[in-house]
Parts: sequence; C-alpha cells; structure tokens
Amino acid sequence: MDEKNPGLIRYSQSQCMQCKTVSQVKEYHGLDLTRSPEGKELLLKGEFFQWRCPKCGLEADTAWPCWYFDPEAKLGISLAPGIDSSSGEGVVQAMNQSLEGLELSDMTRRVVGNFYAMQELVRAQDLGLDHRVIQLIKPLIIGQLQSHGEVVWNGFFQGVSIPDPAEEPLHAVLYASQNDKPEYGRPIYWYDIHLTNRNIVHTGVNEMIFQMCQGMLDQMQLPPDDGSFRLYDLNWAISCHNRMQNG
Repeated sequence: MDEKNPGLIRYSQSQCMQCKTVSQVKEYHGLDLTRSPEGKELLLKGEFFQWRCPKCGLEADTAWPCWYFDPEAKLGISLAPGIDSSSGEGVVQAMNQSLEGLELSDMTRRVVGNFYAMQELVRAQDLGLDHRVIQLIKPLIIGQLQSHGEVVWNGFFQGVSIPDPAEEPLHAVLYASQNDKPEYGRPIYWYDIHLTNRNIVHTGVNEMIFQMCQGMLDQMQLPPDDGSFRLYDLNWAISCHNRMQNG
C-alpha cells in the first residue's frame, strides 16, 4: 500500500474507553486494487480494523469511510460506517446522484456499514455467489441461535466447503431436506456469527437452505444490477422474510 498517497492512508487518534490511553490508528481509506494490488489481501486479513488498546488490551472493531475497487471482478464497495437498509436510503440515493453519467452496467456497486460486510462481499464475488442470497440465509441462522438464548449482533459469510459425508451431520450446521434426511457430501455455506459479547459462533447451512433462499430471491424479482449503488444487509433480509411470511 502506497503510504505516500494521503488519499489511501490517514492517521487518527483513538482513546481507549477503558483506560483512556490515546493511541494512533492507521486508517486505510482507499483499497483500490488498480493502485494498491495488495488491498484485497489486506482487507481479507482484517487486522487493520480490529483495534486493540496498546496498554490495557481492550479490543474493539473500528470503521471509517472507505472505498474498495476491483476492476477485474467488476466490484466496487463504499463503506459508510453504521449505515443500514432501514435508514440509509437517502445516503444511497445521494451516492447514485453523484454517479449520473458514470454508471457502468456491468459493475456491481454495493454500500456497506462495516469492514466485515466489505470482506463478505469480496468473498461472495470471488465464488460467483449472489450476495443477496448470502444475506437471506442470515435470519435463518441467527433465529436458530437466538432460540437457544444467544444475543446476536450480526453475521458474515466466510466461504464454502464440501465435507466428507461420513463426517456429517456437522455440529452447528443448519440442515434442511426435501426428503426424510439431508443429502450429505454437498456444499456447506459457512458464516461467523458475532454475538454482542464479542464471541463468534462458526456455523453454516447446507445446500438445500442456500437453494431455498435462491428461490426466495427469484420470487421477489428484484431489479438487476445496473451499475448503481445498492444496499443489501441483515435488516433487508429480515424484512424480506417478513414480507414473504405475511404474503
């Protein structure tokens, strides 16, 4: 990353909420792979936005306005800290107004509220998965955890694996089937679910649940990507499930 370019890296001061120690934070504001090819690896590694107080060790996640751009993957992501689909429509509209005349119909542009969501989008794009389906899965996983008394902040897609059928069913995986029992040896879609106590539950769903959510997305008949910014998050997914259940 080019540290001589002030548009890419800035430095700020952060005060620890616990011991009041002030420390320097290195902020990456521009993860443009045309200028900084290592930006993707840096983002997926994730260390730069996971802050730790140098004195007392208090840990916290941080976010600041940031832009991710990968022309090869045709993916652009704008991070607006704290934004969500329940209240951020005006911000997204303003972003799209600034794009007038510059839209590229083959470009996928998304708005997110934190760096975990930015990571998630990059992973989904790399695997050729529709990020909206990834979102629609979340309420099913989170609802299962909440029914067991867990208090959840959010969850983020991590990847896909094909397990050995002899080792299934896997612990913490949500299975569904059209028959009496699931078909094992099929892809599992994995998520890290962040609890409010900062613990992380590593869990997932089987391919049948992914296909169910894909069918749900098809029924909604959303407009295709046209190069405009769009915001799909957990709140959007919950509202979609609620609308489907209410007919």
